[in-house]
Amino acid sequence: MKYGILYLLLLLFLLVSCGKQRLASEPMRPDSARVAWIFYKKIWAVSALDSVERYANLTCRYLSDKELTARVNYGVALRCMKLGMFERALVYYRKTGDGADTWIQGEVCRAMPEAYAGMGRYLDAVRCLDSIRDCRQSRSVIPHYCLAKGNLYAMTGQVDSACRYYESAARSLNRWVAGVASRRLSAFHASRGKDSLAYNLALKADKILIREIQKEEATENRENYEKEKMQNELNRLRIDKQRQEIMVLSLGLIVVLIVFVFYFVSQRRKRQTDLLLLQEKTIRLEQTRQLLVQAEELTLLREKESQLRESLFRRMKSFHKIPSLEDNDRKETDTNLRIALSKEDWDDIRQTVDKSYDNFTQRLKRSFPSLSEKDVNFCCLVKIGVSIKDLSDIYCISRTSVSRKKQRVKKDKFGLTAEDDTLDSFLRHF
Repeated sequence: MKYGILYLLLLLFLLVSCGKQRLASEPMRPDSARVAWIFYKKIWAVSALDSVERYANLTCRYLSDKELTARVNYGVALRCMKLGMFERALVYYRKTGDGADTWIQGEVCRAMPEAYAGMGRYLDAVRCLDSIRDCRQSRSVIPHYCLAKGNLYAMTGQVDSACRYYESAARSLNRWVAGVASRRLSAFHASRGKDSLAYNLALKADKILIREIQKEEATENRENYEKEKMQNELNRLRIDKQRQEIMVLSLGLIVVLIVFVFYFVSQRRKRQTDLLLLQEKTIRLEQTRQLLVQAEELTLLREKESQLRESLFRRMKSFHKIPSLEDNDRKETDTNLRIALSKEDWDDIRQTVDKSYDNFTQRLKRSFPSLSEKDVNFCCLVKIGVSIKDLSDIYCISRTSVSRKKQRVKKDKFGLTAEDDTLDSFLRHF
């Protein structure tokens, strides 16, 4: 009982400790996005190009989204532009690839010609723009293309061509491109003395800027709302998970309690059963002892009865005439002696047998009316244990004839047909 309780308590402790360990280990899961964000901030903190590229590679290693990888390459290109390394900037602009979103593609379309122009390779800048225009995957790149082409012509002093491309960019649906193009057109017209047109373009640029700011604020608010919604959902899932774990722990505790109660009840029933078995065993032992005492008493009574019968038999007048009654251990000899029993002797034998065995002759006559007086006398001699030799001497017949006489009485008078039933055993138990 004691070891069973200790085992159940140990099982409960292990169950609770495992649940606590799971709860404590959940917040320690690695966050790839958080690690990537740390390395991405390092890109803007260092000044050496080798360090910038090393942190960029580490950032891309923790990112699986192509769009985010394109943003990292775009950021490295911007760092290269600020450091004046235009060749490396072009390499990272090309690495942005097809995974970049529309805004990144537009920025690349604008920035790559500026990189070529920064190196004085204006012809390559024009070819780059034409290549971007020919290879564009969507029409959203066209406003950026027009803005970049206008910037390129403005750098080379071709004002009319620059104004034409700025006007195309100002009419685009991209608010940011339209705002930048409108401000630059306003500056060109102001330099030419067209103040009214410059004012209208500046006003248009301000309206576009205000709409863009409102759009960014709405986007930021929507993103914040989505983040809060996502955080609330995560908190709800975490709370649900904790509730489930608490429920599992509660169920485990209930199971342990049920097992404990079952074990306690089973042990109690076992003790009661053992007590009942012990009581039954004690009762059986007491009964056995009483039976042994009764058997001993019965044996003593039988011995006394035998002694009384022997004393009765010794009082018979014919007791000394029958050698087997006087000395049962006497060895039989082949000497044939005539034993003559008178009528008084037979009456004395029958009376003695009736006294010793509860009216043996009367019960025998009632049970078997076909018995004659001689048959009853013969049965009395067999009952008191007269030997075959003495019977042969009494009836003056051979021992074989005595055995035949026993068989005839057994079958004809008593109707006993079983071979294992003898006349001696039948009369002894009658």
